[in-house]
Amino acid sequence: MSSDSKNDKWIQIPDTKTPCVIDLGKYAVDDYNKAHKDNLVFKKVIIGWYLEIDYDKTKLRLIIEVVNSKGEVIIYEVVIVVDDKDGKKVKTPISFIPGYIDEVDPWLFWFRIIDINDPHVQQIAKFAVEKHNQDNNDSLVYISTIVCWYRLLSPILKQYKVYLKAKDCLGRVRDYEALVEEEKKLPNAILKLIYFKVIPKKC
Repeated sequence: MSSDSKNDKWIQIPDTKTPCVIDLGKYAVDDYNKAHKDNLVFKKVIIGWYLEIDYDKTKLRLIIEVVNSKGEVIIYEVVIVVDDKDGKKVKTPISFIPGYIDEVDPWLFWFRIIDINDPHVQQIAKFAVEKHNQDNNDSLVYISTIVCWYRLLSPILKQYKVYLKAKDCLGRVRDYEALVEEEKKLPNAILKLIYFKVIPKKC
């Protein structure tokens, strides 16, 4: 989430199987389907938090599981504001973004970047290959980006996890995983390669 942090008095929802929480997850999916003419099917709320904005206004952050038309299970982060007005709950969806939960800290959500040809994504991927070559006296040639996610560590610190294709000196095209950290310091952002590794082929 771009403007919220774990320190904003977010409280974890103790039970995500209650009717009101499930109803919010289903509402978010229905709203998304109507807006994008999709047919995602809500499955469950995995984990969630709420933030009391005012006495009668609450912001919720839900990590939900849905199934698309191909039968694929996808994880989304949903942010929705619930406002109690004249005894009625008015629900306002704020965001609905695919990704996955961080393995170590469930608060951290990796957001999937849909447009992998975005110039900034390409810059991150190419930087990872160039920095790896520089640090390891290697000569990989960048080919393309397969998929890219990002997570926000602070208002000025972001991490990108990139799966990319590159060709080595033997002409082999392999898939690699890179983690790049971006710190926004004026006038320019500072990039740092955290790791770069080959992705083993599954037998």
